[in-house]
Amino acid sequence: MVDPRTAVAAVVDPEIRVITIDELGILRAVEKDPATGRVTVTITPTYTGCPAMDVIRADIRRALAAAGHADADVRTVYSPAWSTDWISAAGRAKLAAAGIAPPPATPG
Repeated sequence: MVDPRTAVAAVVDPEIRVITIDELGILRAVEKDPATGRVTVTITPTYTGCPAMDVIRADIRRALAAAGHADADVRTVYSPAWSTDWISAAGRAKLAAAGIAPPPATPG
């Protein structure tokens, strides 16, 4: 059985296929209830109404099931709102290598 965080972190963004949802900063949390084994994943869309969220939720559930975690809940939260500051350094490098210029991270 693969760690649920590892499985979910590897899910690729369906719109920008060179980056994972973890690298993009969409993935906020992955928790597994030790009593029930149920996995709860929390994600934040890049903007309210993002059309890719249904695909992302389905891809998360598929990745968890393949990793041996069939009992999963995917929650979407809007606060705090997603920010380009949440893109990881690895994500920024992948975007740049693909010719997509990410905005610079806010210092601090």
